[in-house]
Amino acid sequence: MVLFLLKFIFGIHKMNSVILYNYPEKIMNKRRGHYCRICGSRKPNEAFSGKGHRIHVCKKCALLPKEKREEIEQKDEIFNYLRQSHISDKNMSRLRKLTASPNEQVAELAGVVLEVAEIRPYKKRRLKELARKNRDLLRKLDETGLILAHRW
Repeated sequence: MVLFLLKFIFGIHKMNSVILYNYPEKIMNKRRGHYCRICGSRKPNEAFSGKGHRIHVCKKCALLPKEKREEIEQKDEIFNYLRQSHISDKNMSRLRKLTASPNEQVAELAGVVLEVAEIRPYKKRRLKELARKNRDLLRKLDETGLILAHRW
């Protein structure tokens, strides 16, 4: 009876004086397949080609034009800079390159993030300081949607 209660309540199994723990929540949370970095979804193994596994791009997204894929990747890269705790000098040089991008949206986003990085490269109290000193830049962050990338 005690073994049954242990098994039922705690998920503990006893076999030959060795206690085995059963973690059903870990089994249920196991992720299957692969993550596509372009569309942002988890897909089965069969949805990726040989090169797709390595670069994390599914077959459907691999058919997109190269410019469209690069635009999506560059936008993700720019959003990720605001999620970092510190925008480094290397990141700022990369943002300068992205401001010269032929794609207007990417260039605009990179310019806004570069302005933010020059004023406040560290994430701590970044939005608070922008709200006090540079309301127009905070407004640009809000208009472009980059403010959503900043997590408190």
